[in-house]
Amino acid sequence: MKTENVKRNGVKRLFSLKGEPKVVAKGFALGSFVGMLPFPGFQMIISATLASFFRLNKTAAIAGVFNTNLATGVFVFAFNYWLGKKILGIESAFQIPEKIGLGFARTIIEAGSDVFLSLLLGGFITGILAMILGYYISLILLTRKIKSPDEH
Repeated sequence: MKTENVKRNGVKRLFSLKGEPKVVAKGFALGSFVGMLPFPGFQMIISATLASFFRLNKTAAIAGVFNTNLATGVFVFAFNYWLGKKILGIESAFQIPEKIGLGFARTIIEAGSDVFLSLLLGGFITGILAMILGYYISLILLTRKIKSPDEH
């Protein structure tokens, strides 16, 4: 129930963002992409920095990371690892921990470059999909928000 409230608050936050809908949607899409990469604890900083560099909405970028992490959780890191491992042909007995937190970065470093590269490649691929979906879904939601009631 608490997770459901957090999800609703994330969507409400997206609706409350000010700015041109395409710029806000691109910021959200960027955050959705970064949220798939194996940098837990640093994803929001990375996303905000990239949003500043590309002149996108930083708050939307952070919301994109937050919503992606909330919606996917540990499952996406396990899938990204599996996907990257299959593509790279890496044999590894590494297991994704049941909980992902700031210590996950240390766990990846200790596991070796093969694990990191597998997570990175898998995250890049799923991140592109999350970015595309994040852009179009947020753009649709944002443009519906600004239409007047008689235009529906």
